[in-house]
Amino acid sequence: MGLGRTMLRFLFVSAISALLIAALVRRWDEILGLRQREGIVSYRDIESAEQTRAAYESERIELDRTVLPGISIRS
Repeated sequence: MGLGRTMLRFLFVSAISALLIAALVRRWDEILGLRQREGIVSYRDIESAEQTRAAYESERIELDRTVLPGISIRS
């Protein structure tokens, strides 16, 4: 009788623990989900991205292919 009661307590504690862990994981996912940004894009965001892209393109340095390291194409 003692072993059966011990197993019943073990199963009960295991079930309660599993339910608590599942609830906490679901809550954690909801909290992290709120921090993720939705796909809402405004015109100002697009304008800002275009300006940033244009600034990077204007600063890009074109390299001569003969000065890049590696195997020489002249040989």
